[in-house]
Amino acid sequence: MLVSFPIGLWVTALIFNLIALGQDNGSLFAAGFYCVIAGCVGAVLAAVAGTIDFVSVVPPQSSAKNRGLLHGSLNTLVLLLFIYIAYRQGSPAVRPDGLTIGLMVIGVIVLGISGWLGGTLVYRNQIGIDRRYAAAGKLKERTLTGWERPVCNQSELADGQVLLAQVGTDRIVVGRCSEGLFAFSDHCTHRGGPLSDGALVECTVQCPWHGSQFDIRTGRVVAGPAEEKILVHEVEVRKGEVYVKPKSTQKSQPAGKEPKKAA
Repeated sequence: MLVSFPIGLWVTALIFNLIALGQDNGSLFAAGFYCVIAGCVGAVLAAVAGTIDFVSVVPPQSSAKNRGLLHGSLNTLVLLLFIYIAYRQGSPAVRPDGLTIGLMVIGVIVLGISGWLGGTLVYRNQIGIDRRYAAAGKLKERTLTGWERPVCNQSELADGQVLLAQVGTDRIVVGRCSEGLFAFSDHCTHRGGPLSDGALVECTVQCPWHGSQFDIRTGRVVAGPAEEKILVHEVEVRKGEVYVKPKSTQKSQPAGKEPKKAA
């Protein structure tokens, strides 16, 4: 929500100054100056929220991480540019010179490019949104101190639901399908999209970014554009608690199904 302030204020500042040039209107020059200052304040506030998203929400080793870094770098460049513009003009009583107006045009153009990258992060990479799908409810998340700790209770997940567990630097997804509980890496092998945000139908999970599909039992690619299988983890249920074992490329075994009674 905060990003609307620097975008709107800086663009408005440029419009005020362009109109003022034609009319030689000192009031519009002053209004443009105040818009530049207010836009800088709004940009700093928006940067705080953006940094939090970049650190805590954007999946590591993903295309969104690189896109977010470029987005943040351009935003920082634009902020510094508009700070310099305000410094160069000095006060609302001063008429900005041609270089100041030119720098403002450059700043708005770079701001547009950065805004497009930000929109891509939201609409394509789905960063910072609350996405829900049928019967899935809100994503469950856990942070574990080690692999020896249980991820969840087997009764927590219904068919088609997933849980994201953070174990150190590893992001592991536990999902339930018709064949039981399975665990797999949250990292899509195509562009690093978060599989925990994808839809789990039967025993196939679909990446929300580009639609790659994987079999959560084996990790194999069901549908592209991904070409490499995802990493699966062995799951064990002890007294109703679900445990995930460290990285393994072996086929995962189902868990969470009641054993059949002997005849």
